[in-house]
Amino acid sequence: MEFKNLKEIIVAIESKELSPREIVNYYLNRISEHNNKFNAFITVIEEEALKKAEKAEREILNGQYKGPLHGIPYAAKDIINTSGVQTTNGSKLYKDHIPKNDAFCIAKLNESGAILLGKTNTHQYAAASTTINVHYGTSKNPHNPLKIVGGSSGGSAAAVAGKLVPISLGTDTGGSIRTPSSLCGIVGLKPTHGAISLNGVFPNSPSIDHVGPMCESVYSTALTYYALECYDPNDVRSIKHNKIDLSQLEDSIKGFKIAICPDIYQNQELDREVEKSYETAIALLKDLGTTISSFKFEERDVDTIQDLFYGIAGPEFTKVHNKQYLNDPESFDPDVRKRMEWSVKVSIDDYLTALDNKIKMTRLLEGKLNNFDALITPAVPFTAPLINDLVAKINQKHFDYSANLHRQFFGPFNVTGLPAIVIPIGKDSSNMPISMQIVGKKWNESKILQIAHNIEANIMYNNNVSF
Repeated sequence: MEFKNLKEIIVAIESKELSPREIVNYYLNRISEHNNKFNAFITVIEEEALKKAEKAEREILNGQYKGPLHGIPYAAKDIINTSGVQTTNGSKLYKDHIPKNDAFCIAKLNESGAILLGKTNTHQYAAASTTINVHYGTSKNPHNPLKIVGGSSGGSAAAVAGKLVPISLGTDTGGSIRTPSSLCGIVGLKPTHGAISLNGVFPNSPSIDHVGPMCESVYSTALTYYALECYDPNDVRSIKHNKIDLSQLEDSIKGFKIAICPDIYQNQELDREVEKSYETAIALLKDLGTTISSFKFEERDVDTIQDLFYGIAGPEFTKVHNKQYLNDPESFDPDVRKRMEWSVKVSIDDYLTALDNKIKMTRLLEGKLNNFDALITPAVPFTAPLINDLVAKINQKHFDYSANLHRQFFGPFNVTGLPAIVIPIGKDSSNMPISMQIVGKKWNESKILQIAHNIEANIMYNNNVSF
């Protein structure tokens, strides 16, 4: 039994052609057979998942179908609390941590009838972008296990790209959904800040943290986001808003106005293969009836918006971890310790200035987008580097991947809270995925999902992986 996509599975369950138990067994068998290659999962909860699948089967047979996610397996990044299930936060210090309650996002997916299969690997404390984890091992890219998955939601990306699960939850503070989704060739959505509750999610930088879905298609991303978005009165960051309109997902985008703005990433060179795929996607959007125009940033504004991540993320990360850092700095993985070292150097004055600039830059960017339906950018400016050297190759030049060369493309939309989705648009000469990013106005996830779906339907991207 093999499935082309999640839509096929949903139709089979709703029509009672296949049962949730058969679907869950299928994915559990795939995890058992292939997880050792990718190290996507830290914890698999087979027995509990099968019990829930049997319950879902009874409900559907009795006419209690809850909707398209009923009986659908999913995974969750291991910084998201799961009741009665180990939640490690990517650290041995939390190896015995068993939360009493589900995170809000887990509860919402469970309410929809989705079935949790396990917890996925992450960088320690979700603090960097490789998912090379001293405690739980390195997650590997299903397209080439010698290459990184990105991070920090790397296990979630590997699980979806390796077809171990069709849906996974990730978190994104400076690109942690979009980087691994891009490098692994899947769809990843960072929604509007405040759309999905952060209750029960281990904090990184709370004012710019996001939870979002990582999926095999735009269709499954839209369904999952619809189930997740909800006001949570117990989360001070949660904002009341109207749910997305799923009915327009497959509608034409003819007449849409799409913006480009190379100024945002003006200091970052693109690999020519990435640039070529991006240009092909732009040409496709024109063929689909959209108009493409550019807007500009003043150089000083670009510098300001790019510096915001460090000014905000530094002090907030310090607040979360400073006690542990002072008592036991060696408990941090080497690259996470480096993050602490620069985080503690950001002064309170710098932080307050950054918060003011965050408001200014959000207003500026929203003003620039006012006359457009979306902004498009490249995603990661190179394809996945090798695990053993972390050398990012751009036009035959070598760069240190850990220098966060992707952050210029992602960070501005964390600090401004605008929704952004990445989708695969091609592959390089070594068969590694290339992606692009679509950014929308706040609360306009419907439109960027619609644009993404139109691109996906026409780009003919092949995400097959070889085992």
